[in-house]
Amino acid sequence: MDQKGVYKWSFIDRMSLALINFGVNIVLARMLTTADYGLLSMITIFIAVASDLSSCGLSDGLIHKAHPDERDYSTVFVFNAAFGLFFGLLFFFTAPLTARFFGHEELVGIMRVLGVCFFFHTMSYVQETRLRKQLRTKAICIARVSATVTVSVMAIIAASLGYGYKALICTQILLSFFLFFYYTVISRWFPRIDFSVKAFKEFFSYGVHLMLAYFATVVGKNINTFVLGKFYPSPASSGIYYQGAKLAAVPFGVTESSLNNPFFAVASNEDNPEKQRQLILNMLRTIIGVNGTLMMLMCVVAGPCIELLYGSEWLGAIPIFRILALAECIFCVRAFFQTICKVHARTSFVRNMGFVEVVIQLLLLLIFYRYGILAIAWTQMGGVVCSSIVYILYCGRLVNLRPSAFISVFAHTLWLPGLAVCCSLGILLLTSGMPAWLSCAAVGLSFALVFVLVGESTKADVYISMRNIIRKKK
Repeated sequence: MDQKGVYKWSFIDRMSLALINFGVNIVLARMLTTADYGLLSMITIFIAVASDLSSCGLSDGLIHKAHPDERDYSTVFVFNAAFGLFFGLLFFFTAPLTARFFGHEELVGIMRVLGVCFFFHTMSYVQETRLRKQLRTKAICIARVSATVTVSVMAIIAASLGYGYKALICTQILLSFFLFFYYTVISRWFPRIDFSVKAFKEFFSYGVHLMLAYFATVVGKNINTFVLGKFYPSPASSGIYYQGAKLAAVPFGVTESSLNNPFFAVASNEDNPEKQRQLILNMLRTIIGVNGTLMMLMCVVAGPCIELLYGSEWLGAIPIFRILALAECIFCVRAFFQTICKVHARTSFVRNMGFVEVVIQLLLLLIFYRYGILAIAWTQMGGVVCSSIVYILYCGRLVNLRPSAFISVFAHTLWLPGLAVCCSLGILLLTSGMPAWLSCAAVGLSFALVFVLVGESTKADVYISMRNIIRKKK
């Protein structure tokens, strides 16, 4: 598949999943309670950490290697499956301790069920990695969308029958199983039970730094719900924060998976340094433009949109959503600079910055966790802002660009969405007190009109770039 097809199907994949998950989340949020979501949010940090450690960054090593063979894939599969079994058993036997720590006995069953789901999830890593390396993003899209639709229907049925938080857990375990099943069926490939010590050492030396960096990232993204679950008695607080974080993460997950993830494979497969550099510059403009525009639009429509779709029970998630949307936007830009480092095999730098980032966040959290849920949300910003500045300086040297060039890209790209959001804020104030659907429609329409009309008349870079993406031009 050519580069255009790779990005096209990656976008279709993530957009389809986002729309499905968004719709299902609205349905489940109206059928379940904030406490149901809170119980699951307390232990998301354990799932995220275990997922990162079980991979050890070996999948990135497979993609970075020019021509991995069948034994390479089998080696990574055996390692992932072994670690998946280890963490699955660990979840099962430590479930009572976790439940006592948080003071919620329901967590025993949740932890044990998620342990089973985690084992199946780790077994699907290699199938997806092999398809990514071959740039078969269409096959990945079909497998992921099929699995998501299957489990979404089951989750809604479970919630309608009164299973409560168990409906959320049902989606986790069944999604892992169906992903593994569909990947195997569509790819018609299953790795051999074969392990090469030499291949493992090669991938581990490349991937261990990324594993540690990802470990720091998942701790930073999930530590806040962990703190809320421990120090705030009601699961509702964790549930509101979890919902705000989830709503903020889903749209940026679309851009991350449809742009940055396939870009790593495309850039790694490009042997010409000058062409690789041009790919980096073009993708930087696209990522800043798409994510910046998305973040500004999300923040301005958040109030009426969440009230309209989720109901008054979830109004507390609005300010959290706005803070974390800004954080997610910065995460996406920082992730792109991480990809540049990965392409240039500077994984140790990524590791070091990952730990610097999480240490800054933990220090802020230690100081401000007593001041409420909004203060906890703001702590997510400190580390990623500092690390992003350092990444800009470091990656500028890798691709022979001065920091002023990056600043220029930001300025030329973000002025148009900035203008659109200023106009939309005026409309938001004028429609205050009106029905949520009317306010949401008016604000969204005003943003779109300013963005399109001014963009068309000035031929702004961000507008032309996004218009070409929609029209499927290069």
